[in-house]
Amino acid sequence: MSSICPYLYRDERNRFVCSVSGNEVDPGLMPCLANYQECPLYTSAPETPAIEQTRIEVVEEAPAGPPVEEVVEEEVEEEKEEEIEERLLRDLDTLEEDATRLAERWEEYEREARGLMRRWEEASRVAEWTMRAISSVIDTYEKVLEDLDLKLKSGMISESSYKELKDEVVESLERYRKLRDEVLERVREVERIVMPHIQRIKVSEAKPDLGKLRLSLMKLEQMFREGKVERETYERVKKELEARIRWLEQLVGESA
Repeated sequence: MSSICPYLYRDERNRFVCSVSGNEVDPGLMPCLANYQECPLYTSAPETPAIEQTRIEVVEEAPAGPPVEEVVEEEVEEEKEEEIEERLLRDLDTLEEDATRLAERWEEYEREARGLMRRWEEASRVAEWTMRAISSVIDTYEKVLEDLDLKLKSGMISESSYKELKDEVVESLERYRKLRDEVLERVREVERIVMPHIQRIKVSEAKPDLGKLRLSLMKLEQMFREGKVERETYERVKKELEARIRWLEQLVGESA
């Protein structure tokens, strides 16, 4: 007696179907391939019609294939692999889009940061000139105070005139000293905010320059060994290259 349920057959889509219920079944989970006599669908079904026997014979006479459990497992594994592949491709697409968008933002950031660096350099020059001008005025007022003291001691001006003039000079002197402190403090505040951006730009430019300088130093040493460069020229250029390399290494190291 066959161990396969006589009501089990494959349809045109190669699915396992129970002819009693008319539904697709999983033979690996149902007793279709072993104790099918215990199946409630089998026990409640009428006597097996001849056409069903033909179906079973076809099933039994079909070339032996892999066990149904293995077929089902392979189908599940294929579905899992497809899902994993699709998810991986989606993740890679998202990463590519994010990286492209980030590269565009970085290029925009570099442009704006370089513009910021140029403006800061110009503002620094103006601030330096302004500080020198203010310091010059302060020096002048301090000199005036010294002259007033000398004139008072020499009797060239009266006590009342001295006090009046000194109060005016001291007031102006304190005003310029306060202005100098305010400008200096403001410059330092802005510098603390601006410098990290400038540092990033300098580092991004320094790394390729550092590689080029190291390569130039290697070529210089090779040319010297081959006698293509005089010692004096070799030592001078080597000193310049090494100084530049140390400066760039320090710059890159500080930002690491």
